[in-house]
Amino acid sequence: MARVEVVEYTDAVCSTAWGAEPLLRRLDWRHGHRLAWRKVMGGLVGDAKASSGRADWDRVGAAEPMRAYWKRVTALTGMPYPNPMRLMLQSTDPLGAAVKAAERQGLDVAERVLRRFREQIFVFGVGPQTPEEFAAATQGVVGLDQARWRADQVRPDVAAAYKADWTETRTPNDYVRNLKHEGPMNGELKHSEGHDRYALPTLIFRGPAGEATVAGWVPYEDYVAGLEAAAPGATSDPRPDPTPAAAFARWGMLTAQELAFLCGEDAKPPADAVAYDWGDGLVWFSAAEARVRRLAVAAA
Repeated sequence: MARVEVVEYTDAVCSTAWGAEPLLRRLDWRHGHRLAWRKVMGGLVGDAKASSGRADWDRVGAAEPMRAYWKRVTALTGMPYPNPMRLMLQSTDPLGAAVKAAERQGLDVAERVLRRFREQIFVFGVGPQTPEEFAAATQGVVGLDQARWRADQVRPDVAAAYKADWTETRTPNDYVRNLKHEGPMNGELKHSEGHDRYALPTLIFRGPAGEATVAGWVPYEDYVAGLEAAAPGATSDPRPDPTPAAAFARWGMLTAQELAFLCGEDAKPPADAVAYDWGDGLVWFSAAEARVRRLAVAAA
């Protein structure tokens, strides 16, 4: 069976996309051998200062309102929110372009960079905005040549690639334009900064039976149904769920929600995993991941 194309519209600062990480990790683990996955960086925030209408907007002052909003989203998704939120970003455009620059070193590298950005925001409370903040957030990412990445972030073709993603996100298909979706964080057509766009996250499955769109905050089963609709039979041979050891070997860092969803409600992290608990969330790092991120001493 040919691989099914998965197009994922996303953004690092989107709390719903962060909430969907356990679901998408399970989908990729179970059915990744059937999938060719492409992430489209949607550019959720163009210019927060301009859209706020406040001359006194700054990254420190804007952080607390976002923390309060993300706390409410956590009640829906179970994924951590930053407490405290120390520094908000003004725009996700530089971040999105940085992910596209990382793609020049491989899609797997870019995926790890994007995940680090999410963790920096929703775990450590810093919205990375500058090349220096990008480097700090991605220390030790496997396969990432930092010097090359920094140079690539200012390449015109990288800027064009990000602009293409931004434009694609703002060219929603007819399914989304006509979608009526009940519930919070729904997948209906969004309007922001003068443009229509996909809700984040939105996944489009393209296979031999056609195209299936799964938009907004949905149960895991909706993703499986979308894959099956695009390619009947594609979900018939799922990979067995990972053990905690296999999950940490694959991803390096898991939240409590991810560990339970991926490995089972009673799953425990490996004995050498490093826990990080800030009172409003719990995450674990594999021993290797903690070392490259210099977390083991701080957590001891």
